[in-house]
Order: sequence, then C-alpha cells, then structure tokens
Amino acid sequence: MKCSRLSITLRDNQVKTISLMILMICFSVLFSANHCIAETYDLNGILKSYLKKNFPWTEIEISELKINAEISELPERILIQQPPPGKTIFLIEFKNGKKINVAAHVKAYEWVVMSSKSMRKGDYLQLTDVYLTLLDVTKIPRGAISRVDNAVAKQLSRSINANMPVTDIMLNEQKLVKKGQVVFVVIESPNFTIRTTGEIKGNAFVGSNAKVVNLASKKVISGVLIDENTVKVEF
Repeated sequence: MKCSRLSITLRDNQVKTISLMILMICFSVLFSANHCIAETYDLNGILKSYLKKNFPWTEIEISELKINAEISELPERILIQQPPPGKTIFLIEFKNGKKINVAAHVKAYEWVVMSSKSMRKGDYLQLTDVYLTLLDVTKIPRGAISRVDNAVAKQLSRSINANMPVTDIMLNEQKLVKKGQVVFVVIESPNFTIRTTGEIKGNAFVGSNAKVVNLASKKVISGVLIDENTVKVEF
C-alpha cells in the first residue's frame, strides 16, 4: 500500500516537473520571438519614408547609418537636427520618453532634362534631342528643366554639349505665330524642293508642328514652323 502511494506521489512530481519545463520553454520561445520582433524594425526604411513624406524629392538613398542605442519600438516622432542632403542627423523620440540620435548620409535625386547631342545656338530642340534622367540634387544647376515638354520646340540661346542639364537660361522664349498668318511653305525631298505660300490654320509656336493651308492648291499640309515666317515639310 505504501509503495502504491509512493508511486502516485512520484508520478505527480514528474507531471509537475514536466509542466514547469513546458512553461519555461513557452516563456523562452515567447521572449525570443518578442526580442526578434524588436530587432526587425527597419530604421533605414522608417527614415526614408519620413524624408519622402517631408521633402519633395523623387528618389532618396540612405547609407552609413549610425545609431547610439537599440530600437525596440516604432518612433513616435522624428526631428531633423542637421538637414539633408549629405550628412544628416535625426532625433528620434519614443512614447516612453526615450530619445536617441541617428546619423546618416542622405542622397536625393530629381528628374532633369538632358541634351542627347551637341547643338548650336539658334537650333530648336526636338523630342530626339533630349532625354529625362534622375540626377543627384547637389549636381542640378539652378533653373534646370524637369519636364521634356518644357524644353521641346524651344530655341537654344547658346550652344550646348551632349549630356548637359538643360536650363531655362539656355532657351529663348517661344514665339507664337497666330492663326491666319501667311508664311512661306518649303516642301523638301531628296529629289526636289518646292517653295510656295500658305496660311497658318491655328496658333502655333516656333519649333512646333503646324498645319497650313496651301494658298495655291487649298490643301492642308503639316510641317514644322522653323521660324516666324517659314513652315518646313519633309517628304
């Protein structure tokens, strides 16, 4: 009888020991999981999102991230002590009142219209003469054009080389030729050249496409308004 009671007591103690071990394992796994979650906060991504929200740049790169403490929760507020681009210093505040400093190198990029070839003063920019690219904002000159349609059909006020940012100072203002104005029409092909007169059908800027009524044949033809008095048509 005593042996039976002893056996039951041992089994009870074993059950308690096993239960305690299971609880310890669960606690250890839970703690490890929480610890892993705390370490998976992407500070680079958090700072990048903050910069994109508060600065007008198209693209942002963050490198050389230096932090003086661990991050175990999402920031409540981010302040900038030294602004980008270049070396940037952030002050990060948390709900529990903790504050940490973070240093990083920030590069920012914006769209810029570039020349695709060398051109002379007086030439009119066509679509094939320019291209759009992202450029480091520290290398973008003042007055740089950011939209292709703000450069195409405009006349160069100076000669330019290939792969140069196109700025507003390089371009003359577009000259408008109004509807009804009589112009010379030059029709060119490899074998012949025809010169006649025509009437502009609608307002058009110099350097852009224009429709003109041939005064001799009364037919409507399209060409490029190469100056205030001439429409060039190529066959």
